Amino acid sequence: MKTTSQLLSHHQSLEETQAGYHSALAEKYPEHADVFNKLAKDNRRHMEMAQRAYREGVTDAFEVGFLAKELDPANYTLVEPSGDLATVVKTMISNEEKIIGFCVDAASNSSKLLPDVPETFERLVKRKKRSIEKMKELA
Repeated sequence: MKTTSQLLSHHQSLEETQAGYHSALAEKYPEHADVFNKLAKDNRRHMEMAQRAYREGVTDAFEVGFLAKELDPANYTLVEPSGDLATVVKTMISNEEKIIGFCVDAASNSSKLLPDVPETFERLVKRKKRSIEKMKELA
């Protein structure tokens, strides 16, 4: 990923994938459906927050900017959860940690032309850490 636009697109993909996993787990573990559905909703909200910060910051095609350091999407690959509840929670926490790593890297590498984008990713890191705490309560 070289541009802010590519960075935001990859973030959207990560959040959508993680939300899909949470939704599937809500069906598989109905006794924890409230938590998994809330976490899926949070993933979608996080995606929208980042997209909104980007859209608000871009006023013309020349302001999309390039990242300070190119990011490799392969470093942020999510794993589909499987197994018993403890195993899937562990996988989902690991996925969330990968998204946190992405958000940290995105915040530090985002263009200075779009200051709301790195600030948004920094806020998402805090929210994702709270999500991890919710997931830990399930296992």
